[in-house]
Amino acid sequence: MPKKNGFFYFMLEYKQRKQADGRSVLSLALISADAGKIWEKMNAAQREPYIHRAKSVQNEGGLEKLNSLGIAISEIDKQLRSKEEHVQMINKLVADRVARAESRKELAKEVVYIISLSYFGHAMQNKYIPAELGVVKYSLQCGVIDRLHMYFNPGEIPLGAAHSVLTHTKETHQLPLPPDAWGTTDKNEVAVALISFLGAENEIPPLFTDEETLPIVEGMLRDLLDDCIENKMLYVCPMSELLCRLKQATERHFEGKATFPSALTAQHILKMDSYGFALGISCEYHERELNVLNCALSQATRWAYTLSKYCCLHMGIECVPGKHIPPDPSAGDNKASKPLTTSESNSLEKPGTSHDASAGDKVTSSKQAPNWFNKIKMRSASKDESSYKPLTGSVSYMPQKGGVVAYTGINLETDSFYEQEQNNENVFPTLLQSMGRSVKGRGHAEKLSDNSQQAVRGRGRGRGRGYNAQQRGN
Repeated sequence: MPKKNGFFYFMLEYKQRKQADGRSVLSLALISADAGKIWEKMNAAQREPYIHRAKSVQNEGGLEKLNSLGIAISEIDKQLRSKEEHVQMINKLVADRVARAESRKELAKEVVYIISLSYFGHAMQNKYIPAELGVVKYSLQCGVIDRLHMYFNPGEIPLGAAHSVLTHTKETHQLPLPPDAWGTTDKNEVAVALISFLGAENEIPPLFTDEETLPIVEGMLRDLLDDCIENKMLYVCPMSELLCRLKQATERHFEGKATFPSALTAQHILKMDSYGFALGISCEYHERELNVLNCALSQATRWAYTLSKYCCLHMGIECVPGKHIPPDPSAGDNKASKPLTTSESNSLEKPGTSHDASAGDKVTSSKQAPNWFNKIKMRSASKDESSYKPLTGSVSYMPQKGGVVAYTGINLETDSFYEQEQNNENVFPTLLQSMGRSVKGRGHAEKLSDNSQQAVRGRGRGRGRGYNAQQRGN
């Protein structure tokens, strides 16, 4: 640890200036040489503020503790406390909103906005580059009411971000890379479209997204909306908290008490992604490439369907295909079961903004389904269907009036998945069975049966191996 003199505090300031310019500085040891050259050329008046700071810290009764990067421990603790308080405030905001809707007996009509924002990669200082936006307007009563879909073209890839962009894009959404990416390059155009969709004339409603990617989504949204929201507050909330609060409220409505344990259980349910391979809810590109799992529009819609799956039954709401659950592309002329579609103005040649004004009403018939549909042999749109039999991680419930909702597959005491019981009978064949119908040695060997009580006749090592195997088997 370097001595806390005037030069030490000059190095801290020098490091902060370099980081503000976009340079990544690992430690004070790497910049001491460059900072030392500047320090030597400084006169007494220029050095005085740093020397005075060092003396004031010493007079306060001790030196300020720093970590290996030269950042004060007290500042880190302050940031952590601020982050925890922010998370608690967001969770309380979600709980209060659901509680108000429940007290007004308008839980089924409460409208929420679910957002999924994918990215190409990240540049320095963890600044993420947006690629695709999907937003869903949803309520328990109406299901998916409206959807918004947009692509982004950030222009040239920022310096130092090429590897992250190439790797992440290839592993996920596989959209065309910048600068040949689709969509708009104007952030203001994105902001105006999003604010208009949200109807945010006075204030922006809370947006719900995945808990694990929430900081990334919030950072990209603040960068996109920075010039438009001005003094408006932006709240990005976890989907797990919303699912937990809605589930508990619907259980109280159905049986007078809540049995759903926590937001952690809700996060397990969302991670299982029951409708991960549902068709007819993605953008045209991901639907054509059979990469629906990584489509932002599909992801936001699947989260909405998950809310329906776990909350609508307790409210006595029938789940309509295309509105509350994935559409069935093979449903023929049944209008309610047809796939969701987006506006035709969003073509793959020049995609921009897609606004699905009536998600369940704009449909295509089974005759207009994509050509690849028959190639996948009617893949199941939901893991709940009999054609899909997962080995582990299934979650189901059976509400009973006045009873307790049974959640199978999740340990409610530890909020973890149960280990699936394995049937160990006949898992390992007997030694004689594994040896086949005959054992061959150097010479002739007779066929060996399971019920044989005689040693295998042969010569040399063949007889010895066969005889020993038979003895062990018996």
